Amino acid sequence: MVLSRPPPGGLGGAFDPTLQLLHQAVAAFNAGLWAEAERFARQVLAVRKNDPSALNVLGGAAMNTGRSEAAVPLFEAAARGQPRNPFIAFNLGEAHRRAGRFREAAGALRRAIQLKPDFAEAHAYLGEAYRALGRSDEAEAAYRRALAIQTQLPTALMGLGALARKAGDLELAARFLGGARDALAGQPSRARACSQLGELLLDLGQRPMALAALDEAVRLAPEVPGYWRQLAHGLRDSKVAPEGAVFRETLLALFSRPDVNPRGLATAALVVLRRDHGFDGLLDAISADPGGVDRIIAERRASVVGLLADPVFRSLMVATPIPDVAVELILTSLRRDLLLEAADASPTTGAEDLDLICALAQQCWLNEYVYLVTPEEEVALEALQAASAHWDDDEMRWRAVALIGCYLRLDHALGAANLPADPPALLTALLRQQITEPRVERELATGLRSLRPVQDPTSRAVQVQYEENPYPRWTRCGLGEPTAFRNVIAAALPHLPASELPAVASPRVLVAGCGTGLETMRVVTTYQDAAVVALDLSRASLAYGARKLGEYGIQTVELVHGDILDVAHLGERFDLIESFGVVHHMADPERGLTELSKVLKPGGLMRLGLYSELGRAGVVSARGLITARGYDADSSGVRQLRREFMTDGNLAPDLQGLLSPVSDFWTTSDCRDLLFHVEEHRFSLLQIDDMIARVGLTFLGMEPRHGPDLLRFRAEYPAVSSLRTLRDWHVFEQRHPETFGETYRFWLRRA
Repeated sequence: MVLSRPPPGGLGGAFDPTLQLLHQAVAAFNAGLWAEAERFARQVLAVRKNDPSALNVLGGAAMNTGRSEAAVPLFEAAARGQPRNPFIAFNLGEAHRRAGRFREAAGALRRAIQLKPDFAEAHAYLGEAYRALGRSDEAEAAYRRALAIQTQLPTALMGLGALARKAGDLELAARFLGGARDALAGQPSRARACSQLGELLLDLGQRPMALAALDEAVRLAPEVPGYWRQLAHGLRDSKVAPEGAVFRETLLALFSRPDVNPRGLATAALVVLRRDHGFDGLLDAISADPGGVDRIIAERRASVVGLLADPVFRSLMVATPIPDVAVELILTSLRRDLLLEAADASPTTGAEDLDLICALAQQCWLNEYVYLVTPEEEVALEALQAASAHWDDDEMRWRAVALIGCYLRLDHALGAANLPADPPALLTALLRQQITEPRVERELATGLRSLRPVQDPTSRAVQVQYEENPYPRWTRCGLGEPTAFRNVIAAALPHLPASELPAVASPRVLVAGCGTGLETMRVVTTYQDAAVVALDLSRASLAYGARKLGEYGIQTVELVHGDILDVAHLGERFDLIESFGVVHHMADPERGLTELSKVLKPGGLMRLGLYSELGRAGVVSARGLITARGYDADSSGVRQLRREFMTDGNLAPDLQGLLSPVSDFWTTSDCRDLLFHVEEHRFSLLQIDDMIARVGLTFLGMEPRHGPDLLRFRAEYPAVSSLRTLRDWHVFEQRHPETFGETYRFWLRRA
């Protein structure tokens, strides 16, 4: 938005009393006081109805307050009064562009350039209009003309960066965006340049630089939710994190945001904690000698106390399972000591930190009591339960309640009726987690629609597993801004021609095997105006998801209890089916895929996730060990196996990866799903290719885990057709077996 100065000698030639008002309007506009600028401009127009300068101010105020449609006629009227004013022509073009009328925008901007050929901003925004119209060559020419006039013009640099990214030249795009960021030093728009540069650097695999850029975007514009979400995405499972005390505060803020999944922050939080030499030494010592954890804790007590009190560590404890062997051993030891002291003490002794005990109980709930329990603890816990029921001191009874919650679900162990009166404020979060929320889920489970009782024996066995251990448990999730269905598919599969992109504006979407609602939340916040049906075998999982959806104010999802084999009983067809990590747990995956394809509309899409034979070699070894050792597929078996793995100094290399912070090793339901599942099938890409051909589905493209993997594939297979050829992906995977991890993610279409 550009304003020309009002004429210095008056609006006519003699003194005009509206001149001062016009100067005030321009000054208010330049100060960003849109309402004040509009008020002064309207006062001018009350005297001089068609004053071009006042109309220009009024249009600018409208455009900068999100009313671009209203701005267009104001600028058009101003242009009629001053047809040779290039700045008004520019403003008209920008109003058209912001309103989405790119052809009209290009016409007005060309007019501005005709009137003022060295108008760098007009050339740059003409490039923006051309780029929106898909006229990439003309856009690049316009951007370069702008830079020939003004070498560091940010709009032109960012536009060239966007073109280079679209063309697949990410390194060139990063250079342009880095130049734009540098050119915007001290300006509000620098945050947007940092955001775009950070996303690009993530795709290039340059995570430290990417996180530095994304962290800066948050610091420059903390009011923009998208910047926080981008930073959280960049930090997901990261082994690096930005330096400095300021980032610690940013990390704490991320842990409290409802639109960020705290589980993805855990590894970065551990990186930050380890920057304290005392904490780092403590965790390294325990990792090197897990059997000596009690001795190490005694020797390094000051570091243990400091770690437990650290705000980042406390945020971890109450927000997400902590994926670290040394931390788990510390907390297991702490829990044991707290319990044994409480069981031995009279109700008038023992003033342990109630806040810490509550945080520990919340952590144990989040990991579903996966920590090992010794026989000594079992005896002490039973004694504490029996003794505390007769204590008169409510403060001590509440302390006992919190300790019991470190070992057992309070809704099962005590129930609301057996709790003391007037709980302390410190227990509010714990009681909500372990008493109130489970009650809400039980109530929601009774109202679920059911297709019919599950018939298939394998499906029934899977159902029992997830009724006992709903998967995955989550507290908060990453949110996004829903986008038009066609645009989401274009971004996921950029190699698809426009003629193959879906035209439907309000897709009907089925989440097949929705679990506890995390995938459902992703679908709801991804596809604009989607009508979503979420199907699952487990009532407990559906009820968990219903509660979480309700917390986010989402009331439109239809939750249905049933088997994929009975999906036809839904009585409808879908534009999109999402089914991630589900079909491979069926007795006959091909039969399940066939049933899903039958409820897919002609031309409908499917996003599928299936286990990789190559990627799950460690899991196969672990499942063999479980069978050989006779571990039961229940909570006790999970605990025993995990402790064996964590304390085995000679763990086989193919099993060591299971202890990765990003592995599904750190909660009971995760570990049971990972290693003890009642049914599991694994595939090669060639097997998937054959199966989808038999079902009558067409392969559209893969989703590698990381952006650099896709770049590497394109470098080795430059033909666009290879992106849609599973056999090329198979050969690529043999050379780069880390590409997909444990699970393939890919897109299909029904003919």
